[in-house]
Amino acid sequence: MTTWLFYALLGIGTGAMYASFSLSLIVTYRGSGVVNFAIGAMAMFPAMTFVELRATGDLVLPVIVAPHRVGLGGPLGTIPAAATAVAAGLVLAAVTYALVIRPLRTAPPVTRLVATVGLALTLQAIAVKNFGNTTLRVAGVLPDDVVNLFGRAYPIDRVWLLVTACVLAFAVQVTYRRTRFGLATRGAFLNEKGAILLGLEPARIGLYNWMVASALASIVGIVGSSLGGVSPFSFSLFVIPALGAALAAQLRSVPVAVVTAVGIGCFESLAVHIVAQRQVPKFFLGGISSLVPFVAIIGALFLAGTSLPTRSALAERAQVVVEIGRPRWIIWFVTIGASAMALSSSAMALSSSDATVRFAMLQTTFIVTLLLSVVVLTGFVGQVSLAQLSFAGFSAFMLSRFDDAVPFPLGPLAAVIVTTAVGTIVSVPALRVRGVQFAIVTFSVAVVFDDVLFRSPTFVGRGGMAEIRRPRLFGIDLGITGSGQFPQQRFGYVLLTLAVVSAGIVVGVRRGPLGRRFLAVRANERSAAAAGINVARTKVLGAAIASFIAGIAGVMFAYKATTFNGGGLEAQDGLELVALGYLGGIGSITGAVIGGVLAPSGIFVVAILGGGSSINQFLITGLGLVLVAVRFPAGIAGLAGAWRTSRRTIVPDDDAVSIDQRAGDPDGYGRATIEIEIDDHPWRRP
Repeated sequence: MTTWLFYALLGIGTGAMYASFSLSLIVTYRGSGVVNFAIGAMAMFPAMTFVELRATGDLVLPVIVAPHRVGLGGPLGTIPAAATAVAAGLVLAAVTYALVIRPLRTAPPVTRLVATVGLALTLQAIAVKNFGNTTLRVAGVLPDDVVNLFGRAYPIDRVWLLVTACVLAFAVQVTYRRTRFGLATRGAFLNEKGAILLGLEPARIGLYNWMVASALASIVGIVGSSLGGVSPFSFSLFVIPALGAALAAQLRSVPVAVVTAVGIGCFESLAVHIVAQRQVPKFFLGGISSLVPFVAIIGALFLAGTSLPTRSALAERAQVVVEIGRPRWIIWFVTIGASAMALSSSAMALSSSDATVRFAMLQTTFIVTLLLSVVVLTGFVGQVSLAQLSFAGFSAFMLSRFDDAVPFPLGPLAAVIVTTAVGTIVSVPALRVRGVQFAIVTFSVAVVFDDVLFRSPTFVGRGGMAEIRRPRLFGIDLGITGSGQFPQQRFGYVLLTLAVVSAGIVVGVRRGPLGRRFLAVRANERSAAAAGINVARTKVLGAAIASFIAGIAGVMFAYKATTFNGGGLEAQDGLELVALGYLGGIGSITGAVIGGVLAPSGIFVVAILGGGSSINQFLITGLGLVLVAVRFPAGIAGLAGAWRTSRRTIVPDDDAVSIDQRAGDPDGYGRATIEIEIDDHPWRRP
């Protein structure tokens, strides 16, 4: 028992970091109404800046188009380096708020969440370019002494990190309970219109809260870098346990958030020990540490899903427009024809390597199919799912199980059916939550799939690798290898057919009565229920259809890879998938096609750009997502529609209207007289 307690106490350092991140999430949400998925990246950059200042004395700026290193004359001491790094974090927070968050103040909460995903991707890519994709280490900020605990050496820096988190929590509690700034933040959160009438500025309050949240994250990132160094992706998934703690506290209670976060950290540390000692069933030998944050999130949303606080706002923009008109068949024919050409031998005109272009086309086809599932659930139903890639991975692994027992095509069909069932079960939280909260649930599901299922030797297979046999139908080899080609054209046509079938399913849903119910639920659940629509059933049906299409994409992935593990199916990759969906246009099939074309290793990158650095693609995706969220909510696919709408706007000639405004009031009533004379010039289109 003392052994378990010792290993649990080893986790109080990580739990303290989770606690500080949960405080940052609470402050950000209360101040601006944003669930900040970029909080880990905003802690990472100051931490890496601190390490670089200690090591070389260079201040590394989060820019790429200008010199990003400023020499400060040699390595700095701990306190000057920490102060400089925190200041850099505050400036970064102010700039991101001004450029990204403030323009989205009236946007739907889901759009703001997606913008923070793009912000996280951008900061991580910039960090890789400026620091390198390595773990940076420096002499510890905290004391590195050890004490005897239960007969073992216990590092004291964990205790100091917990003390730091508790001090920060006390400061947050006092600030938001006892100061004018805290009262103003609470007032703007509860009633933004009333706050404005009292002379407060909610935008400025949001800025200050973002800077406070950044300071909290920066401090704990700098102090926590003592535990194991820091890399561009060190804190990216810390948002899940931090969200679990924040939701358990109902985004209100600081003490509850701290206690829950520390408890999660302790269990994770204990989980590592019991897995290493094989004291869990074989199925969980891959890891179980992500289960507690998941349970905390699900429990918080199920128990208090309808009572979680919602920030008031003066107005809210309409959601992304969904294509409802008839399909443009000429575009379908052109797209399918171009895809078939890329898969044929004539693709050599596009690239020096026929095989490279065909494989890029396979990747694009797979991503397009996967994005179609996102279009159904997020575009049509309004439920942001961050687990569609995980469902595709689940389908791929299930195919490896059915492949030996069931012949083709029954094996893929069974894998898709099982995936649909699992995706539908996971969507049960949709009965109580929606929007941002559903995104949190699905992201935690993606992390559980990544940490538990895709690393389980029982689920994955012998040696941690799943293997798929080449599919054969009526003696015809349909696999990726064959006919002396790799990849063979026949396999490409099979994947293209599956993608077209998936697109046809989406078109049928969109144009049918079920699609109209989806859009009604997305627009206003209360109005939809008043009109006789079963909201819960409709959302579950949307999740089932999306899971079915994701299952098809998973089958495509499995046959394309033939041998695979959990690589490429991580939760972080799921965030990039959503970024591609929003970049292309989350409300249309055209957007899914554009997202697939622009995907890393896709046809555009390979055939047009000639490949290129994956981190550059990562950076472009993040920047594109932020730009789309702020300026073009309908994505690239919506640009043409926006241009056509602007062309239809009718305005008069410059000399068609003359206005003679005479101020004054001979009667003394303080009125102004406006006389408008319209000439005979015709109205015209610009």
